Amino acid sequence: MSALPTQAALGALALAALSGPALAQGRYDGSWAIAVMTARGPCDPLYRYYVDVEGQTVRLRSMTGATTQSAAGLVRPDGRINVAMGQADDPVSVKGRLGTTSGAGTWSAPARGCGGRWSATKRG
Repeated sequence: MSALPTQAALGALALAALSGPALAQGRYDGSWAIAVMTARGPCDPLYRYYVDVEGQTVRLRSMTGATTQSAAGLVRPDGRINVAMGQADDPVSVKGRLGTTSGAGTWSAPARGCGGRWSATKRG
């Protein structure tokens, strides 16, 4: 089983899909399901993650449903996402748009030769 830079980096990718500068309080609040699909490269074909958004803050949810304490980032007021993350020698780029109930965009990890699309759906 291959991994996008690492499973932790892919978790960060899912979080970055909901990251950026500040947002109007509450617009994206709630639990989100993230599907990360690989279209090219040796990375696994599909990853699923869950995040919680509260105000401006995005946090990853664990397999047990617990929310991490550290913030992953913020959502821009218009929902646009353009995030660079990862290590200098293995960066991951996430771009797209988040709406009030869904979102979508692209991701790439050039050092691994991987890339594809992501989609997000607000739960509940």
